Amino acid sequence: MIRGTSTQIRTKADFISSLTTASRIYYPAREMSIYDYNSFENTSYQPNVAAKVVGLAFLSAVSAWEDFISNIYLGYLSGYPTESGYLPKLRYGKAQNKTHALLLAAGERNKRDAERRMRWGNFHWVQATSEIHFGKGNVFQLISPLDVEYLDLAIVLRNRVAHNSDAAKLQFKSAVNRLLNFPKNAPLPTGFSPGKLMVSSIESNSRLKHLQSDEHHWGDIFEGYISLWERIADQLCPSLRQAS
Repeated sequence: MIRGTSTQIRTKADFISSLTTASRIYYPAREMSIYDYNSFENTSYQPNVAAKVVGLAFLSAVSAWEDFISNIYLGYLSGYPTESGYLPKLRYGKAQNKTHALLLAAGERNKRDAERRMRWGNFHWVQATSEIHFGKGNVFQLISPLDVEYLDLAIVLRNRVAHNSDAAKLQFKSAVNRLLNFPKNAPLPTGFSPGKLMVSSIESNSRLKHLQSDEHHWGDIFEGYISLWERIADQLCPSLRQAS
């Protein structure tokens, strides 16, 4: 096996495992977040509490996504190919290892300052930066604008789960209204949260069809994001199965 390949394989496997864990947290909480008689009488959580658990499951998935992007990107910068043998063209040679790659990418001499500079949650930034290190046409730049739009939305939702600030609330309201094709400043229903958005059916709005997959059980937005991340992970880190 080519040096570094196992690192990229492990990075992708860890990411998929994290998505599976997030889904296992989500599945029981989803059922409890639906308002009906059983929500109050026969479950461990009341719906609002269950919706918070759904939001936390989504937050953990977004965190895993950012870790995946960071590790795959720095792996490539270190000259580590994927299982399929893919490695983007390195415009300035390879780093000694992933820590060295981080320092080079950030233009810093210590790891803490370098980590603060990186913006792995901003995929537009990742795409722009990748052109510096790998040139045009690399796998990061091949992710479609519509996929990037949904990746951006995931960060807005994550921020609303993590923060109760006015800025986070305003961004969340604007994003949801845009997603559901409502007026930009239309008020959201009382108590509406990222967790409640996650259990919304994809079929309820044509703008959500991009998240649809045959593998969905409930066909909701949370499952849509899981399949979106898995699909993009395959694009960014192709396996032998995809190459054959």
